Amino acid sequence: MKGIKIDVPENLNSGDKKWRDPQYLDTWVNAIQRWLSMKGIRLESKEPLDFIGYKLQGSALTTYNHHPIKETDKASFFSFMLVLRDFLIHSTSTDLLWKEWEAASAYKDGRHMGIKTFANWLEELQIKLFDKDGNQYISQEVKRRKFLNHLPDYMETTLVHQILNSMDVQRPCQESGII
Repeated sequence: MKGIKIDVPENLNSGDKKWRDPQYLDTWVNAIQRWLSMKGIRLESKEPLDFIGYKLQGSALTTYNHHPIKETDKASFFSFMLVLRDFLIHSTSTDLLWKEWEAASAYKDGRHMGIKTFANWLEELQIKLFDKDGNQYISQEVKRRKFLNHLPDYMETTLVHQILNSMDVQRPCQESGII
């Protein structure tokens, strides 16, 4: 892509609280990956790891400078990103997200949050909870059951049977590839 100038992603200053947000950090890592790829730098080489050293500030830079992963043959951009994530997001956020999933309910602070808001929240948690191989922990069926089990009583009596019937109708269509 000649003639197109792409700005370098911002520096990561670990003193700023925004870097403790897993989504923000993941977005930054993806931007760095795209930028390096656009520059023709192979992510498997040592160059991206050196580049990251210039993008870090504060204690994240100290972690970079003192971490032995840089010295080994297995050092890579990806391995250091895992170290950086562990440093910035101490629980790697999965533990907190699991607690959030377990406590998920259509009620927040004693008030009903709304069905669409609750469904979107479950969808977001399903997307965020993935294993080390990048596979989703929570299946569609588990998400549907969580949603149905937390419907308000007045909705449950009228809607659950309709929803379950529509799920039974959709399942053969999904398996055949129609939906």
